[in-house]
Amino acid sequence: MTVPGNLPAEPTAFIGRRAVLADAEALLGRARLVTLTGPGGVGKTRVAVEAGRALAQGFQHGAWRVRLGDLQEPTALARTVATVLRIVDNAPEAGLGRLVESLHDKHLLLVLDGCEHLLEAVRHLVHHLLHDCEGLTVLATSRVPLGVYGEHVLRVPSLDEDDAVRLFLERTEVALGRAEVAALCRAVDGVPLAVEVLAAQPDGVVLSEVLNHPELAALEQVLEWSAQQCTDDERRLWARLSVFPADFDLAAAEAVADADVLKPLSALVSRAIVTTVTSPVTGEARYRLPGAVAQFGARLLADADETLCRHALHYSEFVDEAARSWFSPDDALWMGRLWEEWPNIRVAVAHALKTPDLKAIAAAVAMNVQRARFTSFAGMLGQAWDLLAAAREVVTEAPLRTSLLAHCAYMAQVRGDAEVAFPLMEQARALPRQPITDVHLVLAEATHLFFVEGSRDCVPLYAHVVELCRLHSSPGDTYITELMHTMAACFLLDAESADKATTALARQAESNGVNWAHAWGLWHRGLYELLHGDPAQAHSQAVRALRIQLTLGDTWSAPFSLWLLACACVELGAFDRAARLLGALRSQERISRISFGGMSPFHRLLDRADRTLRRSLGGDYQVITTLGADLRPEQAMAFALEPVPDSERLPPKPLLPGGLTRQEFTIAGLVAEGFTSKQIGARLYISPRTADRHVVNIRSKLGLPSRMALAAWHRSANGR
Repeated sequence: MTVPGNLPAEPTAFIGRRAVLADAEALLGRARLVTLTGPGGVGKTRVAVEAGRALAQGFQHGAWRVRLGDLQEPTALARTVATVLRIVDNAPEAGLGRLVESLHDKHLLLVLDGCEHLLEAVRHLVHHLLHDCEGLTVLATSRVPLGVYGEHVLRVPSLDEDDAVRLFLERTEVALGRAEVAALCRAVDGVPLAVEVLAAQPDGVVLSEVLNHPELAALEQVLEWSAQQCTDDERRLWARLSVFPADFDLAAAEAVADADVLKPLSALVSRAIVTTVTSPVTGEARYRLPGAVAQFGARLLADADETLCRHALHYSEFVDEAARSWFSPDDALWMGRLWEEWPNIRVAVAHALKTPDLKAIAAAVAMNVQRARFTSFAGMLGQAWDLLAAAREVVTEAPLRTSLLAHCAYMAQVRGDAEVAFPLMEQARALPRQPITDVHLVLAEATHLFFVEGSRDCVPLYAHVVELCRLHSSPGDTYITELMHTMAACFLLDAESADKATTALARQAESNGVNWAHAWGLWHRGLYELLHGDPAQAHSQAVRALRIQLTLGDTWSAPFSLWLLACACVELGAFDRAARLLGALRSQERISRISFGGMSPFHRLLDRADRTLRRSLGGDYQVITTLGADLRPEQAMAFALEPVPDSERLPPKPLLPGGLTRQEFTIAGLVAEGFTSKQIGARLYISPRTADRHVVNIRSKLGLPSRMALAAWHRSANGR
């Protein structure tokens, strides 16, 4: 059985500490909060991971590790935990609410790794989670106890001599006798990280240096000694790499070092100063400094501000490239890369916002993350909103502030939150603008007309935004504005215009190879069918769209497909199924923080569907919608993907003569009355060409050779 979670499979054997591991496992069997304490490098993280892996099978929802060493802002703690657990957190306000809501009925082991620098925030978080989530167990690692009621503290000791020797011999390539190795291990008190650093030293260095330094009794002294063995380039790189809060790739290392780092980086890896892992996203190497090693390296760093600026500039360029390039067959790869780099991106924005010369870069990164649609895709709009709110505090001059305000307004609009969006849009309108900022502002104005006023005037305005994007923005930005233009055409224009727009969007999505775009192309064809055609086709297209969205892990788009499926099931007469989907949709609205009630075109259809269900189901309405609301998100989506049995549908409406649709029969009648295609188009508000195409299709369906024969058929069908 596959157990949910993210605990890593370690590449090296676990040596020693069996007693403390057994104690940890025993404590976790009867206590809900266990904290592993001890000095840096003693192996707290490894013991926690091994204990979690051993016990994961006993937790229905698995074991999850959150690296708190990657986090520098205490206020972002709850959001960071939610991100690791893949909990959708789109709320503008920060806090524990969404975390508690998701975990209150879960049976889960949460490993909080490296708490000592965030003690107050961790205490608050753990206290509330344990109080409100009865199935939750917390295993923490910290140099000091958390100080939370009910905490069981377990100190992780250094390795005994035999285990330290085993560890050294497994990690070293130097031929040494056991007595010599034992002396080395005693010199560093059996601290595992210190043993590994010594074991990684080049041949001939260890004995001649370490045994002549009896003061090497702690990890700090071992790192100091190890730094002395490094070349100047290696020490400089060690110091500069300490600015990374998490793992990083070779390009990032070169950016902060401003040099070719391959040789010194390889040397630091061989010295166990830097660890490596293969990225599951790119298949390339990623690097990390262990916590204690990074802290020591930070003290070697003489030019911290300059190095942090290089870090910020590198990740601003990375996010800019993502915003320009994600709209491609590599869209899933870009989402994976943004996931990997998120801790670095967050730190880059935080530093840039504190640096006057980098404020504009910080604002651009905050907007580009969302332009790459990563935070909406991943259910992290809350974090995106935090970054944008911080940028609005420091960016005060147009035209960048114009873009920033309009961008935030649009983000609020697509959540259905006009109350937040409108003041932001009004502030942006009062500021100077340039063509690039005009894109953001006109998009917000068009979306206000669409979602709030339900006005057809939004359609030409969206068309104008599309042209602006083609001139000034990326292909991804252009497609999103085309998507909004098509959606507005479906809701607000006639069937012919909607058909033309959705067909064009679907063809574009099929040709560009972007899976996300393909799903939205299918969704729009489903919307067209719901509003202007066959609800059975609407259901089929929505299922196909939802299947792609779930495969991609797109948390933002899935509720829109659920909305479409609920409305389609009402039109099909599958009222019980529709009511369950409606209940599930209401839960999704709460989770995703998307309010369809705040988007008037969506609200009108949903309100009509709701009235139909109340009338059709009577007293069962509340019971059935509650059953749907109680489904877990994964259960709701699985139910939504099920086909609608014929037994649940209303009997099909009787066909008109010849199997024609109502519109086709009307057109045949106009032909019988002698109307030309131009006159038919004027009567039905369609183009003459479309009218002529309908006539040809009707004749083909009936097997008639001419318009005259069609006129005769219609007179006969009407008994004339």
